[in-house]
Amino acid sequence: MLLFFSSPNVIAKTVKVEILAANGKPLENAAVLIDKKMSSTESGKKAIVDQVDKQFTPTVSAVDSGTDVVFPNSDNIRHNVYSFSEAKNFELKLYSDKEQPSVNFDKEGIVTLGCNIHDQMIAYVLVSDDYDIAVTDEKGITELQLPKGEKLKKVRVWHFWMGDQLSRAQSVVLTSNEGKLTGQVQVSPPQQDEKEPSRLEQRFNRKGNQ
Repeated sequence: MLLFFSSPNVIAKTVKVEILAANGKPLENAAVLIDKKMSSTESGKKAIVDQVDKQFTPTVSAVDSGTDVVFPNSDNIRHNVYSFSEAKNFELKLYSDKEQPSVNFDKEGIVTLGCNIHDQMIAYVLVSDDYDIAVTDEKGITELQLPKGEKLKKVRVWHFWMGDQLSRAQSVVLTSNEGKLTGQVQVSPPQQDEKEPSRLEQRFNRKGNQ
């Protein structure tokens, strides 16, 4: 939940928020959620998820339900875009940089995007009518627009390491820190299972073991 001190002044102000991971390092692509009723950000009805260097850009984006999301292809190779998510199940067949197909995201939830051709391409579109959502950059920082006079003490924060449900977002207390508000979430990168060496690697002792 969010704690605010109400104010009759509705002039917008910009608040800088920094989100840290459990290890204290900046958390990139964290979604900071505030009650839409308390936000001064104007919602749009169109968003863009591009494809650059075999990656979706941005990795995490947020829209209201009913928004058209456009999927341009800025690479010089063909891409496929699909999702099996409950909030939006769709597939865009292979297409080139000359096409800009769009999909209407008409149901709330988290939509996980993939490409059948390039397995490393993963992105997330958060669809919500209840929250205004801002996403942190590589320094773990994002900006929120609030009515002037409001004081933000808590936010909810979601990251894809938490899973694909917004209900898993954590409530985070913010503290003032050098001109910004800082909060820390208890989330860390998932542990990667060590891949068993292939028979060829074992035969030629690629790891240097005797």
